[in-house]
Amino acid sequence: MSRHSNIHGNELADQAAKVAAQSGSVPVMVDLTQQTDITTFAHCYGGLVEIDLRQLLKQQSTIRHHQAWTSQRRVKMAIPDIEDVEWNSTLAYVHDRHAVFTFYSNSKDTHQRTHHIKKLHGMLPTLNSMQARKPNLYPTCVCRRCELEKEDNDHVWKCPSAAETTTEIWKEAMGKINEWGVQATNSYNAARKREYKRAVDRGRQVPRPVPIHWWPPSDADHVRGFSSISGARVVHSGSLAPDRDENPMWKVSDLLRGITPMSMLTEWFAVFRTPMSIAKTVLHRFIGYLEAQASELIWTPRCSERSRGN
Repeated sequence: MSRHSNIHGNELADQAAKVAAQSGSVPVMVDLTQQTDITTFAHCYGGLVEIDLRQLLKQQSTIRHHQAWTSQRRVKMAIPDIEDVEWNSTLAYVHDRHAVFTFYSNSKDTHQRTHHIKKLHGMLPTLNSMQARKPNLYPTCVCRRCELEKEDNDHVWKCPSAAETTTEIWKEAMGKINEWGVQATNSYNAARKREYKRAVDRGRQVPRPVPIHWWPPSDADHVRGFSSISGARVVHSGSLAPDRDENPMWKVSDLLRGITPMSMLTEWFAVFRTPMSIAKTVLHRFIGYLEAQASELIWTPRCSERSRGN
């Protein structure tokens, strides 16, 4: 008899060792539901944590930062309908796709993040704000590109002189939707296949996933998809068209600022006829393209012209 046979845990260890020695190679199956004395499993809000704890803490840090940011009064003032914003995508542009928990920063990253935040808040240094700060240097705030209206953070993206550029950006983004859709669908199918394999490896019986296919939407489908955005059909077709809603909450200029409306996601989700995650990825890429190109092709040239004017 073992000298520590009176200890229950050691007896189990001895028994397992003897069985393994006698049978060669026997897989040891541990039923966690029977291990009432194990207390090292992490729980969060009453649920068992099944992912890497470091990943969970990173997610909590991100959510906490985002909640604090979206609750600020200036954010609510700058965004027409804060409850209709898809924040995962919108904040990805604010942080320039860098996770908030990495503490990563350099001069370029800081400059880009500052620009994104100012653009979203409506705090870019347009002529109306510059005149308020330095009236001696800026005697007028009339837009120097169209010379029709005062230049504020809304006019920058709706200026008639930028209309042709906005249309080009929009058409380029629309031309990439099928490419983004195929990529998102392939990633979705691959993820489901990995989940199926993990389940099978764990001995679970689950149905084999049926691959999802991307069906390119027609032009009429796309028009329905962004029909809740004021001015979108005009930019898309190049001709005047009435908005679907009498008082639409969102405008094309809001998309150029990087805002992803939930209502637009709902519309496009029905158009794409795909799982929501695929529609969300495609819309994220679409808005991201509009936002990046608007900064490069509308805001940057406008700053250069203003500098020459001074």
